[in-house]
Amino acid sequence: MLVSDRVDERKRSMALSDGCPLPEYLVLEKDYGVDLLDWSQLAGHGHARSRIRSIQHVMAAVRRAARYDVLLSDGEHVGLPLALAKRALGLRAAHVVIAHHLSTPRKARAFAMLNAQLGISALVVHSPRQRELAESMLGVARSRLEEVPYGVDPEFWQPQPAAEEPLIVAAGREHRDYSTLAAACVDLPVQVFIAGGSRFSPGSSWSAPATWPANFDCRQLDYQELRQTYARAQVVVIPVLQTDFQAGITSVLEAMAMGKAVVTTKTDGRQPAVRDGYTGLLVPPGDPLALREAIFSLLKDPAERARLGANARRAVQACYSVQVYARRLAWTLGLGTENSHGAIELSAATTAG
Repeated sequence: MLVSDRVDERKRSMALSDGCPLPEYLVLEKDYGVDLLDWSQLAGHGHARSRIRSIQHVMAAVRRAARYDVLLSDGEHVGLPLALAKRALGLRAAHVVIAHHLSTPRKARAFAMLNAQLGISALVVHSPRQRELAESMLGVARSRLEEVPYGVDPEFWQPQPAAEEPLIVAAGREHRDYSTLAAACVDLPVQVFIAGGSRFSPGSSWSAPATWPANFDCRQLDYQELRQTYARAQVVVIPVLQTDFQAGITSVLEAMAMGKAVVTTKTDGRQPAVRDGYTGLLVPPGDPLALREAIFSLLKDPAERARLGANARRAVQACYSVQVYARRLAWTLGLGTENSHGAIELSAATTAG
């Protein structure tokens, strides 16, 4: 598995000692025997994605490819160039690519012009809309597409013994619509904290107000600080710009796992983890009035916050945990067997009530 992270001893120690969430690649390594090719094994000491880093990663994978039956790329940034290298060099290993957002114009053009799918055995997508677009825009056969919902670590992201405060928390930067959040919360009698930043897409589009309201505070946090901040929040809001992929899903699932009432945007690309009125609240894109009404309804109703939060945590534990995510990836790779009632669990957790 090509892993776009530094999986050194410090990272492993933190993941195993509650210092950070457990990532799916460590579950795949431990439970399914997947070998990891990560940034710590490459030349240099980069800690962020770049074209040079991706090329290094692919070259290292090509050198080792003959040892393996299956190669797994953790994103298009390495998956597409590895597909081209696999085709050019005649590599025999099957190649599975986790595709986060294939429908961007640049990626779609590259996929079509270079016929990259000839070097890809299966594409893993995280949302129904990306599956539809892979078929209609890129011409990928349905048989080569696997829809595998994303997952987070519910042991790290779990309810904490902290009292809720008059606090709204938002997190992330990729495709976030903080302009709409600012307009919705400008004079609400609560503090709004934004844990900004994006490790994997620092150059992605987002929207921010020209001037932040007086009740807003914005800064980056580490994982443990973010967990404690979620714990203090009455409501977690993940406002997203209209998009066709599941922007914001990591932050949404983190808050859901912690038993928090979540308000997020009903975009075209959303994953069905948030069922409106059952595991959270959905609002239209770019609608500050609707967002304000949803937030205010939860601020004044502790019982409803608790109900949504409890349903949300159960949904993550049943369907959107890192263990379930890793198991479904392993099944796609031909390792182990899928939970015989995984589809039943997924349906029940998101439609019950």
